Amino acid sequence: MPSLEAVHQSIVERPWRAGALAFGAVLVAAVALFSVDYVLRPQSFPVRSVSFAGEFKHVDENALAAAVMNSVRGNFFLLDLDAVGERARSVPWVYDVTVRRLWPDGVQVAFSEQQLAARWGQTGWVNVHGDYVDLKGQSGPDGLPQFTGPEGMQDQVLDHYRQLSQILAPANLQVASLTLTPRHSWNIVLDNGVALTLGREEPEAKVARFARVYPQALAALAARIRRVDLRYTNGFAVQWTNPANAPRASEIVVTGSKEG
Repeated sequence: MPSLEAVHQSIVERPWRAGALAFGAVLVAAVALFSVDYVLRPQSFPVRSVSFAGEFKHVDENALAAAVMNSVRGNFFLLDLDAVGERARSVPWVYDVTVRRLWPDGVQVAFSEQQLAARWGQTGWVNVHGDYVDLKGQSGPDGLPQFTGPEGMQDQVLDHYRQLSQILAPANLQVASLTLTPRHSWNIVLDNGVALTLGREEPEAKVARFARVYPQALAALAARIRRVDLRYTNGFAVQWTNPANAPRASEIVVTGSKEG
């Protein structure tokens, strides 16, 4: 490799080489700048196709296409993938979204649909991850339990629902609705219409106590039970739908203190 001194000596002896090198450098820089400018122009390399990957079971394909269309127009290299994904997630029933470029001029939007676990309040829903879901007026599936609770507590209510459901399953009972009051007190309505008042502390332990007794002591009387109050340390009390036709005692009162 020639030394710097040799290069300098060559330039001194042949000054035209310096001009040629300078011109070449300027030409290369100009071509590079022009190329970059051309590639980054909004009208260059336009996106020509959009494809979707996912199951259109509940998601409306036309609604999804309309939502992302404005976001995928323009330069293929300048496309804001995050913006496209955000637009796709705004469509009812869409849960997760992944957007990627497909060379040379395409975009793929891969999505998964919401998996709903319960209703939330009057108009909302909760998915299996404990997230609040707004279907924007669209109807959801029938047969899901009803949750009610303070805003932002969806994941905790879902977690308790799953634990309570496992406890009640051996007694052939299911949770139809689960409510967490503003004072953090728990209430259940079972699928047979019986309401359970649990209070604030240890709802799972109280329901476990109820589930152990229910098959032998209460199952045959379920149609006559309005509510079971489990806010006792050692048992529960039963409120009957019609006290006049109740068993020998209108309530079963157990020993132990009751929660305030």
